[in-house]
Amino acid sequence: MVKKLIRILLGAVILAETIYFVRPYVQRRQAESLNCVANLIQHYDNQIYNISLNYLIRGNFGLVHLSGHSDINPEKIFSRKVSFRLQHNGDIYYMLAEKIIRLPNDKISDMELSQHLPRFFITPGKEIYLRILKQENNNFVFLVNSIPTFVCKDISG
Repeated sequence: MVKKLIRILLGAVILAETIYFVRPYVQRRQAESLNCVANLIQHYDNQIYNISLNYLIRGNFGLVHLSGHSDINPEKIFSRKVSFRLQHNGDIYYMLAEKIIRLPNDKISDMELSQHLPRFFITPGKEIYLRILKQENNNFVFLVNSIPTFVCKDISG
C-alpha cells in the first residue's frame, strides 16, 4: 500500500514538473503563430478610408491581405497581398516586405496609397517595426513605437 502511494505521488510530481517546464515553450510557440483580422478607419485630409488587414504569421514568414476603399471616392479601392519575412525578439517584430501582389480590383496608385499607409505595404524591400502584444482575450494589439495602432481579432479558430 505504501509503495503504491509513493508511486502515485512520484507520478504526480513528475507530471507537475513536466507541465511546469513545457508550458512556457508551448506559450512561446503560440506567440510565433497568429492569424487575425483588423478593421479600421483612417482620416486623411478630406478622405476617409475603411481598411481591413488580415495577418497570417507562421514562424519567420508572414502574409497580410490589405484591402480598403474611400468613403468619398468609391472608385478608390485597394486590395493587395504582402508576403514578408520577419524576425522577432519577444514582442518586437521586424518585418521585411518581399512581394507585393496587387489584386485585380486594386484601383489606386502606389503614390496615392503611400500617403495613407507605410511603404512596407507598397514597395518590396521596405521594412516596418511593430510591437505585437497578445491580450487576455487572445486578440493582438499592434503598436508602432509605443502608440497602439489597432487591435487585431484572433481568427485562428
